[in-house]
Amino acid sequence: MPRFDGECALITGCGSGIGLAAAKMFGAEGCRVVATVEHEDQIADIHNIPGVALARKLDVTSEEDWQSVVGEAAHQLGGVDILFNNAGVTVWGDLQATDRALWDRMLLINLTGQYLGCRSVIDGMLAKRKGSIVNIASINAIRGNKGLIGYSAAKGGVAAMTRAIALDHADQGIRANCVCPGTIDTPMAQTSIDIADDKDLALSSMVAKHPMARLGLAEEVASVALFLASQDAAYVTGQAIPVDGGRSIR
Repeated sequence: MPRFDGECALITGCGSGIGLAAAKMFGAEGCRVVATVEHEDQIADIHNIPGVALARKLDVTSEEDWQSVVGEAAHQLGGVDILFNNAGVTVWGDLQATDRALWDRMLLINLTGQYLGCRSVIDGMLAKRKGSIVNIASINAIRGNKGLIGYSAAKGGVAAMTRAIALDHADQGIRANCVCPGTIDTPMAQTSIDIADDKDLALSSMVAKHPMARLGLAEEVASVALFLASQDAAYVTGQAIPVDGGRSIR
């Protein structure tokens, strides 16, 4: 039997990587998926995924965009039952290389964007007295890394925000958790490799950080998000779950 019975799951960043894998998994497990993408030209392919009820362009930093997509989901699908805040960006830089513009961008997309998503769905979830929020944080939210000050700060904020939401609404039928991936074999990771002077060294260095000696797969992160969103995790809230091939225990 599928894990879900027609629940509406809004998933961001479905154009590739973890979001695309999640759209497929949630749809296959019985959700009616609202799949959002960054670019208009990604919508056509998303429409073909079984279970996708709506595919829309969404700027996660725009409160108006969030209100529009969530409003449409409420009108056509009865409201958002599950939010998977997956969209985000990585830009490298230590303190000296991270100017105010880069700092603001990292927090705006990776932290404020998720806050706006959570805030846009909370009233509907409270009205139903049920809902599950799954945010994407990062291994960098729970342990240190070099050259990622803005990204790490934003993802640490996601983990702290998730705990606060979980506590605020634990007795109102709403759960909130976050996933903390290690390095996952996605276009985002490939971009970091492509900009390196020595691409082979960049890849081997990424792999070496993980005791399992490989990068993770998008599906391996999406499956944990699926679990956290489902009733299988009905007694789990406020948690930051590493999906990192053992990196957080090294």
